[in-house]
Amino acid sequence: MRGIFIRIYLAFMVTSLVATLVTLLLAMYYRQWSNDSVNLIAPTGGYISAAELILQRGGEPLLLEWLLTFERHPSVNAYVFDDQGISLLPNVPADVLEYAFASDSYQARVNPLGQTEILVKAPLQSHDGRVYLLVVEFLHPLAVFNLPAYLGWGFLASLLLFAIWGFVLSRYMARPLLSLQRSVRAFADGQWPVRIAPKLLLRRDEIGELGREFGQMAERLQRLISDQRQLLRDVSHELRSPLARTAVALELARLDALPEQVEYLDRIELETQRLNELIEDLLSMARLETVQDYSHWQTVDCSALLQQVAADARFERPQNVLQLNVPADAVRVQGDPRLLTSAVENIVRNALLHTAAGTSVDIDLSSRDGQIQIAVRDHGPGVPEHLLADLLRPFVRSEQARERSPDSLNSGHRGFGLGLAIADRVIRHHGGDLRLSNHEQGGLVVTIRLRQRSAADG
Repeated sequence: MRGIFIRIYLAFMVTSLVATLVTLLLAMYYRQWSNDSVNLIAPTGGYISAAELILQRGGEPLLLEWLLTFERHPSVNAYVFDDQGISLLPNVPADVLEYAFASDSYQARVNPLGQTEILVKAPLQSHDGRVYLLVVEFLHPLAVFNLPAYLGWGFLASLLLFAIWGFVLSRYMARPLLSLQRSVRAFADGQWPVRIAPKLLLRRDEIGELGREFGQMAERLQRLISDQRQLLRDVSHELRSPLARTAVALELARLDALPEQVEYLDRIELETQRLNELIEDLLSMARLETVQDYSHWQTVDCSALLQQVAADARFERPQNVLQLNVPADAVRVQGDPRLLTSAVENIVRNALLHTAAGTSVDIDLSSRDGQIQIAVRDHGPGVPEHLLADLLRPFVRSEQARERSPDSLNSGHRGFGLGLAIADRVIRHHGGDLRLSNHEQGGLVVTIRLRQRSAADG
C-alpha cells in the first residue's frame, strides 16, 4: 500500500474533495445563474391574491391571522403595512422596511448572496378603499438551516463516498503495477523464467504494454545470460582435458629432462596450475549464479571458522603477522560452511598478499542488532576510491595501488581478479553484503555482514 497506490489514492481524494467544495459553494448561490426577476415574482401572485381577498372579507384581524401562519413556513415571510406606513406585525427586519418604503415602485429586489434572497411588494385594497402594502420575503435556502452543519455533513458524506470509490479505483489501477513489481523482483532474484500475471498481459492499456515489453526483455536477457553461462561452463570443462594431458606430458618430460631444463618445466607446471585454478574459480562463479540450493545449509560458528582460516593462513605464510579478535560468546550464522570458509580465505589471502612488510592483517568479528560483521584489514597502500566498487567485478584488479610482489608470483598466487568477486557472490548467496573501504590510517578494509542466527531460530 505504498508508492503509486498512495499517490493515486490521495490525488483522487483531493480532486474529489475540491470538487465537492466547489459544488457546495455553487449550490449556495445557484439562483444567481438560474433565475431572473420575472421567474421570482411569479410565485408571489398567489400570495397577493390571497392577502387581498382575506383583507376585503375579514379586514385587518383576519389578515393578521393569515400573516401569523407564515411563522410556520421556514423560507417565506409576509408583512403588511397600512396606509399610514405602520406594519401589522412587530419586529420587521430592516431590509424589509427599507425595501417597503423605497422609491423603486413595485420592482422586485433579488439578492442571491444575502440572507434575504427575494423581496416582492404589491398594493392591497380593502373593501372600504384603503390601500395596504404587502411585502413577501423569500429567505435564502442556506439561511433556513445551519451552514456549518450543511458543509460538515456534505464533506463527511463526500469523504465516505469518495474514500470507498477511490480505494476501489486506485486499487484497480495499482494492482497490475504491484504484480509487475513482484515479477521484476523475482527476475532480479534469479527466479527464471519470469512469470507475469495473465490478466496483466491481456490489458490493452499502457500498463499491459509495459508488462508485455518487460516479458520480452526478460526472455531475451534470460536467453543471453543462459547462453553466456553455458559457454563459460563448456569452455571450462573443455579446457580440463588438454590441461590434464599437459600435466601427464610434463611428468613424462621430467623423466628425461636435463638439469638446465628443470627450471622451464617448473614454470610450465606453475602456469598449468594457475590455469587449473582459474578454471575452478570460473566454475565456482557459474555455480553460485545458477544453483540456488539451500538444503545442505547448516549452523556455522563464525569464531571457529575464522580460527581455522587464520591457522591455515599462518601455516601458508608464517612470515606474516595475523591478528584475530573474536568475541567470547558464540556467533552463528546459517549457511554453507565450505562456501563461507572459501570466501573468507580469499579475502584473508588477498590481505596477506598486499599488506606492507612487517605489518599485520587484522580480522575482527562482532555482532550487533541481529547481524554479524567480519572486518579484514591490511596495512597496504589501499585502493583509489573510484576503483573500490569495480574490485568486486571479475578480472578487475588495481595494479597501480596494489602491485603483486615477485614472491607472490613465484608462490603460485592466482592474481586473476576473481578472489573478491567470488567472495562477494558467496556472501550475497547467503543474503549478506560485502563492502570495500579504505581505512583512515591506510590499508583496505573488507567488511562482511550476515544475518546472525539466534537461539530462537533453533
